[in-house]
Amino acid sequence: MTEIQLTPIETRQIEVDSYSTNVANYTALLATLDGNWDADLVHLKAIEGQEAARQCPMDRLERLAVLQQYDQVTNLLKTEIVERAKATAILNILKG
Repeated sequence: MTEIQLTPIETRQIEVDSYSTNVANYTALLATLDGNWDADLVHLKAIEGQEAARQCPMDRLERLAVLQQYDQVTNLLKTEIVERAKATAILNILKG
């Protein structure tokens, strides 16, 4: 079996494309979630996930989970955008 060798440009392009896919997926996911913290839960926003869940009333746990997921995905989206920008800059240098 012959191993396929990618060029540095091809490898970097795959990396940029992967970041772009993640950005699109995270953006689509965020569009399905309501990330506006309810007044009765906002005090849990700055608390670590499991501890916030322990402090949350049982009948509000599902809502807390959505809010935490929204915040987590927002942070992931920001990271992917920054990493894609760096990878794109390197790709542009490689392309000369």
